[in-house]
Amino acid sequence: MRFSVFAWTISLMVILMFSSFLYFSYQSTTLGSTALVSNPKISTDSLPIFPVPESPTHDIAMVKLGFQLFNDPNLSSNGQVSCESCHHIFEDGAEETKVSIGVLGVGARNSPTLYNINFNSRFFWDGRAASLEQQIDGPIHNPVEMNSDWEKIITYVKDQPNYQRDFKALFKQGVSEESIKHALVIFMEMLNTPNSPFDQYLQGDINALSTTAIIGWNKFQSLGCIVCHQGINMGGNLYQRFGNLHSGNMLEKELDLGRFNVTGNEADKLVFRVAGLRNVADTPPYFHDGRAATLEEAIVTMANLQLGIDLDSASIIEVSAFLESLSAPKPAILSELSQ
Repeated sequence: MRFSVFAWTISLMVILMFSSFLYFSYQSTTLGSTALVSNPKISTDSLPIFPVPESPTHDIAMVKLGFQLFNDPNLSSNGQVSCESCHHIFEDGAEETKVSIGVLGVGARNSPTLYNINFNSRFFWDGRAASLEQQIDGPIHNPVEMNSDWEKIITYVKDQPNYQRDFKALFKQGVSEESIKHALVIFMEMLNTPNSPFDQYLQGDINALSTTAIIGWNKFQSLGCIVCHQGINMGGNLYQRFGNLHSGNMLEKELDLGRFNVTGNEADKLVFRVAGLRNVADTPPYFHDGRAATLEEAIVTMANLQLGIDLDSASIIEVSAFLESLSAPKPAILSELSQ
């Protein structure tokens, strides 16, 4: 019998929540509640969270070609929308508007950051792409985003002398759908953001986090946030129903139905890919529809809709401080690309 994605996610949540509960209970029992703050260097071996590694080493000419394509609005049908239009690479890889606007002047969903995108196992809010290569097809073909096709894009790229030269030097087949995608993927793989204060803490620097952030980290675990937000990217690798307990008093017809639009499975209504939390303090607004304008509002919304709790003001400040510790320096490659 095949389980739906939603049922599979719930099962995984139960397992992870139980593991998180055992971990936190053990720490609280053996160390005491104040020990987690006064002696914050705790073994992280059992945690499902890992530091962000450095970006891989790639041919810089290939990276620059991908960067050029990423910034080229002529890949869209009206010559005005590039990948950069919705993912501002020098400004945290996302966009500050609630939803991204495409060639038709309208939008449907908030654009998530592309920083650390290589650590997601599924792509788009509804998880309809299983790889970075597949993800590129989404905005290219979407009539609301770039509204283009590969035949037009290949014709355009072949007509540009600079592109002709670069593709000939880097690819035996020259310009093709596959080579264009490959260059874009190589560029996106360079967008890792290692060395956040939290990563320094995970690697043994007990002074990397403030006391408030450490308390927030402990609450992040004990409240159950870690059940869905784990892995290198602290998200991006599972699905979850948005509004696990209720959907915020909105009618279904007013809602983006998420993964249901991909699968047609009733159990997948309002199910979305869990957002990664790396650099989250730098990328408002939040959620698939951009409904939360501030990090504090997002924390309150998640606690209420997903966990069914109302956080007190101190807890909001503490969890916010922890999430701010996930901000890292921008990808190292950007300094070279900006020259």
